[in-house]
Parts: sequence; C-alpha cells; structure tokens
Amino acid sequence: MAPQLISLADASQLLAISPERVRQLVVAGDLPAQRFGNAWAVPRDAVIARRHAVHRGGRPLSARRAWDEIVNGEIDLSRSGRYVRRASVLRCEMSSADAEALPRIGAAMLSGVRAAIELGAPLLPTDEHDLYIERSRLEDLNRTIALVPDPLGPVRLRIVDPAVWWIVSQHTRTPVGAIALDLLDSADPRHWIAAEALVADA
Repeated sequence: MAPQLISLADASQLLAISPERVRQLVVAGDLPAQRFGNAWAVPRDAVIARRHAVHRGGRPLSARRAWDEIVNGEIDLSRSGRYVRRASVLRCEMSSADAEALPRIGAAMLSGVRAAIELGAPLLPTDEHDLYIERSRLEDLNRTIALVPDPLGPVRLRIVDPAVWWIVSQHTRTPVGAIALDLLDSADPRHWIAAEALVADA
C-alpha cells in the first residue's frame, strides 16, 4: 500500500516546527520526501515517527561506541538518537525476492519487523525490508541486482562503515538492540512496544 503523503505545511503542524525547517530536513535527507514539480510531499508515517523520535535524543555516539553498546545490550531506547551513527540509511526499490535473498546469501543481515517476528515478537508481517549491509557489499550489489534509490521505497538498507562492520558480523543475526532501534523508526506504536519487549527479554 502506498504511503499517505502530506504537504510540508501539514508536516510542520504535526512536528510543531516551521515549514522551512521541514524543508531543511527534507533537503538534508533526514525526512523522506517526494517532489511534485515545485512542491514536496512527505509520508505521514515518517512525520509521525520523527515526532516520536524527537524526544529520544541525546548526543550521538560514534559508530564504534554505538555498536559496542548495542552488542553488549547496554542501549537506552529512551535516548535512541544517540545511536543514529550506527548506519546511514538508503531507502530503495528492489524486488522482494532479491531483498529476501540478501540475508540468506550472507550479503546482509535482517532487521526491523521481519527480524523481530523471527525473535517471537507478536507483529504482523510487512512488505518492508530492513537490512544491515557493509558499505563495500552495497557497491557489489549495485552491479548484480536492480537497486533503485527511492526515498519512499520499501527497502531500508542500513549501511555500516567497514571500520565497524566486524563488530556486527561477529553475530549470526542482527543484534537485538539494533532490531529494537530500527523498530522505533516506525510510526506504529505496536512496533515501539515490541522494541521495548525485545530489549527487556534480551
């Protein structure tokens, strides 16, 4: 199902900031958007997720420190903004078969709702894919599969710097803390509840 798009003015009301500040977030890539001529539209669920995340700030940790805390189970979900440097996010389109194959062939690690369901979270399946991938592997993928960057695409590739990928790749699956942090990016409160439950049970 296509996301519901809203104007920058409507997004500014939901976020309680100026329309100009919303435009800055869009231009900086901090809020997904789609351009229609001279006007921008943003997905309503992304705006609601950002509104939820605004109160989850803190000084960002370095990528190395963020992954150390995630792997050691020391994350604080109430300050999820501290872990933003764990990966950069590329939203894109690719076939569902390709997205599902990436974890099986070892090219990426599954995260988000699909990984939470595998861990027993009582969530409904989604068409979206969250995958952690090391930056050089992403370059290889661009040569072998049809990957089209799309700010509203259903695939979120969370690109990890090679200098810290070894911390992530020591595990057979994405660390629970990273899965929980990815669930917090959702606009669905059920995903937030599942994130908290996963961390509490870890």
